[in-house]
This record gives sequence, C-alpha cells and structure tokens, in this order.
Amino acid sequence: MISDIMKLVGKFVNVFKKPLYGKTFKCPICHLELSEHDTDENGCLVCPLCSVVIELHETYGHFLPIVNDVEVERVQPKAKLHPLATHLPIGLMPFALLGAVFLLLASIYLKIADIPVSQSIFLSAYSQTINNVTLIMLVIAVCSSALTFLTGFVDWRYRFSGRSYRVITLKIILSILFLIIGAVAIALHFVVFNSGIIALDNFLNIIAAIFYFGFMSAAMFMLATLGHVGGYLVFGK
Repeated sequence: MISDIMKLVGKFVNVFKKPLYGKTFKCPICHLELSEHDTDENGCLVCPLCSVVIELHETYGHFLPIVNDVEVERVQPKAKLHPLATHLPIGLMPFALLGAVFLLLASIYLKIADIPVSQSIFLSAYSQTINNVTLIMLVIAVCSSALTFLTGFVDWRYRFSGRSYRVITLKIILSILFLIIGAVAIALHFVVFNSGIIALDNFLNIIAAIFYFGFMSAAMFMLATLGHVGGYLVFGK
C-alpha cells in the first residue's frame, strides 16, 4: 500500500520535474538525481546531498559526472528550523481532509435518509464542532506552511549558498502552489460548510463543494509531494 502511494507520488513529481530538469544525471557518490542546469559556467556543481564537487562532461550524448573535490566546510545551521516547521502542515492537513470527508459523508447520509440535522443526535450535537476543528486544522496547516517555506528558503540561502538547483526550484514552485491552493480551500470552506454540513439541496453549494474537495485533494497531494522531494534531498534515493 505504502509502496503504491510512493510510486504514485513519484509519477506526480515527474510531471513537474521533466520539463524543469531537462537532461539529468546521478551523483556518482550518493546517486542523487541532478539536472544539467545545476552546473555553473565551467560545467561544475556541488552535490547538495553529499557535498562532492562534480565536473560534468558529455560523451556520445551521455553525461559523465566526475568527482574532483569535496566541499568540507559546508555551513550547518545550529537551529534546524526547517525540518521542525514541516511537522505542522504535514501532520494537520490529512486530519483536516479527513474531517471534511466525514462531514461530506454525513451530509450525503442526511440527504439520502431525508432527515434534518436536528433529528440526528450525534450530528446536531457535534457537526458544528467537527466543522470548526476541521477549519482550524486547515488554517494552521496552510499558515504554518508559510513558515515552512520561509525557513526552507533561509536554509537554502544559508546552507547551500543560494546555489541554483532544480530540485530546490521544484520545492519552491510546489510550496507557492500549495499556499495558493490552501488559501482558496480555506475561502471555499466558509461557503461549503456555513451550517456545519453541506447543503446538498443547493446546486451552487454542490458546485462549491466539488471545487473545495478538488482543491483539498490537490493541496494534500502537493504536500505529500513536497515531503517526498524534501526527503529525497536529505536522504537520497
């Protein structure tokens, strides 16, 4: 199950990665996949994972990476804030999505059974509470992701000297997309769940709910992809 999810995330990453990376090669030491665009004007680059200095040559249409040095004095921040900041959005976003799905299923049940919320003991007592908790988790996940993006950006400028790596560019693009999609999902949440459950007798509300769950699913998948790319950058393949 987990391996299937990782394969799916990997395919999703490739959708963004292929047009961004161009031709790729692997670091001879840690096997991190790097892009031809990561090199400087001399055809050299420092691997962001293992710190070896690679000189890139092309032979018969294939890249030949040669290790000729090691960056031994890479700056390591004392307070590693970026890994800590990732816990809130990654931890809360799945539960926010789960809460929204529960309210959706409850709304469908009430519609099929043709009963008002007031006649359901559990939903009349707790639907608004579940809605509020779901919204709070969603807001915290999106807002804390801004802190995660900021600490990651500072980490890139400080630890990697602001070098241009396509894997970093990919993370920046995905982070901005997640912030935008998450903000739209928060706005739609107020429209869709204005009474605690979804009013399925309103056509416009149904359309709004479809967009809401589309944005929530996209945000969740975007976050999983960011975690996948970040873990790949730290631990390698």
